[in-house]
Amino acid sequence: MSLSKFANVELARPTSSRTAISAAETELNRSSRSRELIWLYRMALRASIPGARKILFRLIRKLEAGDMNSATLRDIMQECHGVSIGAHSYGCFDPVRFPAGTMIERYVSIGPQVHIYRRNHPMQHLSLHPYFYNSNCGGQNTQDVPTAPLRIGADAWIGGHAVILPGCEEISRGAVIAAGAVVTKDVPPYAVVGGNPAKIIRYRFDSATIKAAEASQWWRLHPETATQRFDMTSNWQSAISKIAQGPGS
Repeated sequence: MSLSKFANVELARPTSSRTAISAAETELNRSSRSRELIWLYRMALRASIPGARKILFRLIRKLEAGDMNSATLRDIMQECHGVSIGAHSYGCFDPVRFPAGTMIERYVSIGPQVHIYRRNHPMQHLSLHPYFYNSNCGGQNTQDVPTAPLRIGADAWIGGHAVILPGCEEISRGAVIAAGAVVTKDVPPYAVVGGNPAKIIRYRFDSATIKAAEASQWWRLHPETATQRFDMTSNWQSAISKIAQGPGS
């Protein structure tokens, strides 16, 4: 599908990970024992006790009303694993499947068994084995096997068992990744992709509707505020299009 008709659509700028976390603090739940729980997690991480870490995650979820609402889980992922997760996103609190350098913005929905890979085996090397390029495997750490970052834009939806490979460094705002897709390159805003390798199937909206959705910037709001300000049902388009048309429309 041609992208030319979307060339004039201006997208709102994403916020930085630290700014996003600070702004979301009032939207999230934080236990009075948050710092102690983070300390215990650090101790379990240093002692290589994965069972204890899983128990702590379950406890924090219970104390702070689950993944969507937990401030402490976000602190742990950011401070201990280098993964930034915006408010109300879920399905991504796993430092094995979501490696360091991953930035997940607000309201992202991620299905089960999604896997993200940020580094390929070096096919140009004499050996493909990680011992020869990954210090975590006991070998040398070479500089010619790059690790790719990944940004997942607000309100993206990644279906179960999708695989995100290093060639993809951005899944843009409002994009949809079909279940089981193998994503090898960046995904444009509001695109629906699927298959192996993933290709654009269609766009969720036409360019005028995307412009209206972008102008609203609803994803920066608290859920209750967004619901009060916008029609969040399937009837939203007729109401929100007035934003793009301007006063007097």
